[in-house]
Amino acid sequence: MATFIIRRLMFLPLVAFVVTLVVFAVIWSMGPDVLLRAYMTGNASKSPNAEQRIVEKYGLDRPAVVMYFKWFGNTLRGDMGYSLTASSRVSEAILARLPASLELLILALIPIMFFGSRLGIRAAMHPDGFTDSVFGFLSIVGWATPDYVMALLILVGSFTIFGWLPIGNLTTSLIKDWNTYSNSLIIDSILNLRLDILLAQLVNLIQPVLTLFIVHSAYVFQISRATALEVKKKDFIRAARSRGVSERTIMLTHVRRNALIPVVTVGGELFASLFAGLAFVETIFARPGIGRLLTEAAISFEVLTLSGLVLLIAAVMLLVNIVVDIIYSYLDPRILLWDNGKSERAE
Repeated sequence: MATFIIRRLMFLPLVAFVVTLVVFAVIWSMGPDVLLRAYMTGNASKSPNAEQRIVEKYGLDRPAVVMYFKWFGNTLRGDMGYSLTASSRVSEAILARLPASLELLILALIPIMFFGSRLGIRAAMHPDGFTDSVFGFLSIVGWATPDYVMALLILVGSFTIFGWLPIGNLTTSLIKDWNTYSNSLIIDSILNLRLDILLAQLVNLIQPVLTLFIVHSAYVFQISRATALEVKKKDFIRAARSRGVSERTIMLTHVRRNALIPVVTVGGELFASLFAGLAFVETIFARPGIGRLLTEAAISFEVLTLSGLVLLIAAVMLLVNIVVDIIYSYLDPRILLWDNGKSERAE
């Protein structure tokens, strides 16, 4: 187990290095003049000799190798430039908007994994039955519908049918006796003992959570259903049937336990892909998160803001993949045997 984890962790620096090289190559390709104008924003442009100090600080007049290490060092210190879109430093803009995106992701991922996996296993209990046909059709429609189309349909439908579901985010500046601890309204409302703010924020999240749930639970449904049908053909399932174990007990005890293993892997990958694809949903529902910042930065062509967001998304995807590999190795030890066998053959 330790060897497997260490082997996976050894790839992290190499992959991170390649990601930073790609991001830096995009920044460097803009040319020193464009980068100088990008860095000459905020209060820095008002100070004397600002241009010369910025050139020296970011190595804009140095070779690409030197400039890369200067950029990499500044990035590690949180100095990624200034964001005109957020009217703040890029690192501050990311930290201020990250909790809102995590709120949406976590609240959407829980029902996606829970209902998607349970419905998939239930559909596998009676293949081609009524439940399988209905939810199979709905899953195909949901998975085939892009996020932005589903978001627009839910936005228009909620105003037409209900007429009261809000969009956006609550403004805490007008709330009396409010202390900000984490920039997450759900966490801060709990710490401030404000149940009304908590309920209002949960209502604001209904539409974006519903959008992500309809689209992405379909994928979990298909994975869990296909895995359950495959597990039902295993020898130990036939042995259980031969002993007179009921079909319901087989499905809920033996099949579900084995069918949930790939669902855990899908959950990690889904979290990373959802994080990278929040742009449409947060923009349509006016959520102040990472996705909306990415969209606004792309429209304004702010290279520094975009590069910071790309680095954040890449870091999240790397960490999630490592965590998923570790969890998967605990749930299914066979992957350790396969990994050891592969390394032995290589030797």
